[in-house]
Amino acid sequence: MKLMRGQKADVSKNRGLGRVSLYLGWETTAANMEIDGAAFLLTGKGICERDEDFVFYGNPASPTQAVVHAKLEGADKERIDVSLRELPAEIMRIAVTLTIHEGEKAGQYFKDVSNIYIRLVDPNTNEQLLHYEFGEDLQQEAAIVVGELYLHNGEWKFSAIGSGFNGGLAALCNHYGLEVEAEEDAIIEPVKPSPAEQPQPPVAAPFTLSKLDLKKKESVSIAKPNKITAKLRWDNNAKDLDLYCFYVTNDGVNDKIYYKQLGDANKAPYIVLDGDSRSAGTETITIHSTANLKYVLFCAYSALSNGFGSFNAMKARAEVDNHSGQTIVVPLLEKNKFSYWVAIAHIDFTDNQQMKISHVETYSKAFRENSPKLNDDGTFLMDKGPVEFKR
Repeated sequence: MKLMRGQKADVSKNRGLGRVSLYLGWETTAANMEIDGAAFLLTGKGICERDEDFVFYGNPASPTQAVVHAKLEGADKERIDVSLRELPAEIMRIAVTLTIHEGEKAGQYFKDVSNIYIRLVDPNTNEQLLHYEFGEDLQQEAAIVVGELYLHNGEWKFSAIGSGFNGGLAALCNHYGLEVEAEEDAIIEPVKPSPAEQPQPPVAAPFTLSKLDLKKKESVSIAKPNKITAKLRWDNNAKDLDLYCFYVTNDGVNDKIYYKQLGDANKAPYIVLDGDSRSAGTETITIHSTANLKYVLFCAYSALSNGFGSFNAMKARAEVDNHSGQTIVVPLLEKNKFSYWVAIAHIDFTDNQQMKISHVETYSKAFRENSPKLNDDGTFLMDKGPVEFKR
């Protein structure tokens, strides 16, 4: 079974598996690049309680021998064997990672690595159960969380993650609760600090690998990459929502990307909508050059054919992924049955090192079809744009 990023799949259910082998592979033409796989054995708190629960080339087996790491020759570069039934009861997850040894120091990143994959094999039959290949969108990352084995309702499952982030092995260890030599911590703040308070040099490592849900009208500053992905998700597949990206560029261009104007990855504003999803429950916009932008405003439009209904009832939300291990979820919290428009998330790109994502949840007036309007200074107004009629 081939997995896509974000997919989850059963591992032990209906198979009676007691053991599983995870094979890691990749290709690179970069000279002297050393890539290492590892497994972090995590408790329900999402951390390694002991150094011994970090399994890698320097510690090739966990204390109970339930997890064993091995270097290989050939297409499969490394193998991690897991005896599921011999894991300590407190171990609820196993995060599988790849890092480039001293990658940032050597100027080596995963943009120079291709065909990265993990495959799960039944060691008793040598049958391949799952295969996940990824990495085309990786750039300035020196570490990756490939995926996780995790326990759910007494059965083991696998989650395909494939998210890279800055900071290398030390950042991974810090994230999973292991102490390493002192390093500057990552920045996560509800508001952007003043220039005088801005850390120098800026820290690029992420604050967390898990999703962060913004609270009402909350803002957060995270590492600013060159590329981000924003998704509009909703749970009612019978409803047609549309994702709009209003933007202001550094050159003063003020326009929007939406289902009638899908954009282009190779020319300004370097923003692309993946298409008009009339019922699938997801629409995706990719920004390929954040350096070209000052502000964006992500909005959702509910077509007239939906009739009356609440964005909140559809559990509509925006997810912003900076491809560096940081995903911000911007939920809709208010109930509003008679609005066709909602402004969900605002991003300020004017800082060179960070971007500020804000929960703005603002609705149009009842039964008004006029779209929102993003101003050149980053402020926005509802009901001031052109009228939309999508039937």
